Amino acid sequence: MAIIASVRLFYCMELGDDVRASVARSARSLQARIRGGTWVAPGSLHITLRFLGEVGEELVPPLAKLGAEASSQLTPFELRLDRFGAFPSPARARVLWIGPAVDSAPFAALAQRIEEGVQALGFPPERKPAHPHVTLARLRVPQDLAPVLAGAPPPDLATVVDGLTLMGSELRPQGPLYTPLARWTVGG
Repeated sequence: MAIIASVRLFYCMELGDDVRASVARSARSLQARIRGGTWVAPGSLHITLRFLGEVGEELVPPLAKLGAEASSQLTPFELRLDRFGAFPSPARARVLWIGPAVDSAPFAALAQRIEEGVQALGFPPERKPAHPHVTLARLRVPQDLAPVLAGAPPPDLATVVDGLTLMGSELRPQGPLYTPLARWTVGG
């Protein structure tokens, strides 16, 4: 019997060193007031587009083709990172993030192209619309972060989204190891 290897994948936008450093500084302003979380290392910060999960290696080439096609149809765009938030909600936070306060039409268009493409490849539809965000921390136990977030000064960062990445993720005890499998420039 043949063993089919799999890899854990997601699409994302990588951040420049200066933006990652600014995001990490913003995260540190909250870190002392939030307990029981695993904080994302600054070098691993990125804007999540679509998580795919464990994927058979035979799907990597069509996913790479999809990324190339989807990214070629856009031009670079700015994305503001000016709000802290939490999933599923600030009152029951499991994930702390930073992202835009206002929806981004170019991000939504790219997310829609990726979503349509992965569904055509047999992936189940995403249950919720894509929301651009940079995960700052994952909390082991849900917490009420509403008071902490209400009292936090809003960040005011911006990044130019000029690329798309198909990222591999290996879960390890010390945190995930991310490896870019393919990168594309937005606009081709």
